[in-house]
Amino acid sequence: MADTAFPTDADFEVFYERHWKYVYRLCFSYMKNQSDAEDCAEDAFVRALSRDLPFEDEVHERKWLTVTAINLCKDKLKSAAYKTTISMEDDSVKEPAAEEAEDFSDVLDAVLALPAKYKDVVWLFYYDGYQTDEIASMLERPASTIRNQLRDARAILKKTLERSRGS
Repeated sequence: MADTAFPTDADFEVFYERHWKYVYRLCFSYMKNQSDAEDCAEDAFVRALSRDLPFEDEVHERKWLTVTAINLCKDKLKSAAYKTTISMEDDSVKEPAAEEAEDFSDVLDAVLALPAKYKDVVWLFYYDGYQTDEIASMLERPASTIRNQLRDARAILKKTLERSRGS
């Protein structure tokens, strides 16, 4: 494998094993079904395989995969073909997100229900542990915008959780 970030197949296999679960879960949070989440996650790894430059370290690998996976999911969700497929599915055939989400906490459900601009920031900040400056760099937004989106997302989450708990 000349001219890639992975000199040998074994290097790529280690990379894949290290990050697969994380990338799949991230994609599932956007796509809401197993098949589409797997497709987007696999596409992210295909892009990593075709990279010309090696990653500096594991942190950079994860950041790059996060941004790539999010962008792939957003692109798929925006695509006309995806929207047509979703609208044509029979309710009895599609995988109900509500049944799958029962295994997750109320907080995670509320996070997943956030609009994408908030979900990205909340996910990266709380679940992945990135700082606001790092998120700003990854999403190419000002740090002040990231802080404002976190504040707004917290307010939305608070209202959502209060409603769901009957407070």
